[in-house]
Amino acid sequence: MKRTTIMVDEDLLYDLQQIAQKQGESTSSVIREALATYVTSRHELEPPENPLMALIGLGSSAEPMDLADGGDEELLKRGVHPIYGWSVDRDSNR
Repeated sequence: MKRTTIMVDEDLLYDLQQIAQKQGESTSSVIREALATYVTSRHELEPPENPLMALIGLGSSAEPMDLADGGDEELLKRGVHPIYGWSVDRDSNR
């Protein structure tokens, strides 16, 4: 945690101290809980922006194209035995 100093209205501070006393907690603990509740509710109303979303659309892109050259099918034919499946022995001639 990081220490900070805030200005609080006297009546609000009194209320916070009364709540803390009733709960058997420190005033600081009650303030932290209240701040966490406030921030959580704000995030629900207005979710924080994901900085990675700013990267969308930065680069130019061409039309999508199929990069497959058909070589995958040949690899599968050579690498997968119809009965035994994949072979870990590369020299196997099954």
